[in-house]
Amino acid sequence: MERRLWSTVLQPAAVELAKRADEISAAVVGYISQRLPDLLGNAEALEANRASTEASIRDFAEVLRSGADPLHSASLGSATLDYALDGAHHGVPLTVLLRSYRLGHAATSQHLNAIMANHVTDADELNRAIELCSAWLFAYVDAALCLIDDAYTTERDRWLRSAAAGQAETIGVILSGQPIDFEVASRRLRHELQRVHVAAIAWLDTREEGRNTLAMLEAAIRDIAAAIGSQHPLVQPLGTLSAAAWISTKGDVPSRVLDELRFRTARAPGVRVAVGEPARGIAGFRASHLEALQAQRIARMADRGEGSITRYSDISLRALATANIEQARAFVACELGALAVGDDTTRRLAATVRTYLDENGSRARTAKRLNIHENTVSYRLRQAEEILGKSVDKRTLELRVALTLAELVDKTPEPNRWTPGDIPARTGIWN
Repeated sequence: MERRLWSTVLQPAAVELAKRADEISAAVVGYISQRLPDLLGNAEALEANRASTEASIRDFAEVLRSGADPLHSASLGSATLDYALDGAHHGVPLTVLLRSYRLGHAATSQHLNAIMANHVTDADELNRAIELCSAWLFAYVDAALCLIDDAYTTERDRWLRSAAAGQAETIGVILSGQPIDFEVASRRLRHELQRVHVAAIAWLDTREEGRNTLAMLEAAIRDIAAAIGSQHPLVQPLGTLSAAAWISTKGDVPSRVLDELRFRTARAPGVRVAVGEPARGIAGFRASHLEALQAQRIARMADRGEGSITRYSDISLRALATANIEQARAFVACELGALAVGDDTTRRLAATVRTYLDENGSRARTAKRLNIHENTVSYRLRQAEEILGKSVDKRTLELRVALTLAELVDKTPEPNRWTPGDIPARTGIWN
């Protein structure tokens, strides 16, 4: 009977589980994040956990489909291994890491039971199939947890003895604002801290199996460093999908150089970069990094495309005005009213008002920029004023800020909600 249940119920369920691994892993991560919010407190951590979960689901589905012995067939894919090693580097307690896998086991089991119900109608057979599959899954998870425990413990011991741990600790002290001797810190980092620093953050939104994410992040950083005039950027991984960097020079960095920054996307597909402004010394090392973090935040809110470089000076107002996203959302609603509604008509009216204000109230220049007739500009402005209930020539500062923020707050999810597409940056050990 067990052989028959495997071939008629468990094996087809395994095939369906593999096909739905992406969908189920997203749901499982939602379940884990509700119970371990500190572990999965930002979306890079969520994506890393999701990629690890998906890899494990696919691996178990293949074990179940083939009828292999789970105690000897469990393996750690690169996403799962990277997630465990990153936890070792960032001091995530092993007990917390293992609990996340157990929670993932529980949530996956619920989905798998529901799948099996699609492949058998007899209640007794379903219960027996669930018992068989649960034993298979439990044995698989038990074997996988032993592999994770070994990998984590070995890597944690190695990491604590490594120069990388000393570098991370020194950078953490600097970024926390604690006092530190610049000569001592420079020696530890092998990086001259009295120079001018441009901080950068490079990141990927998703984790793909078989892709060397750190190599791609470093490739983008090296291109940017070369453009600035440095061959030896200081790079510090922040997680499995992001890295911070400091590009340092003896002299000042011209603003036009930062405006023209590019990197070869063929070597770094999917990478995005944010940069802070040039600043000198230890204080500048920290300040530029904090600016890069803000530039990254706004780049994510604005959904900047792959290969983009976001400079802090270009988004500083938006960063300041969205420090409290709920206040920003309320401000936009108050200033724009129905003009903040995201349909095509109101977007066109809002764009016309924004261009009109950018052109200092000139209908002629607005028409030229938008490639429309001047009468069309006047007509759209009248429509906008009817919606606003006031002249577009009053409270122009507030109106310009609200129009600048409208798209950002519209794209930003409500608090405490996460979807697989919402992936803001993980800032690593310096949160």
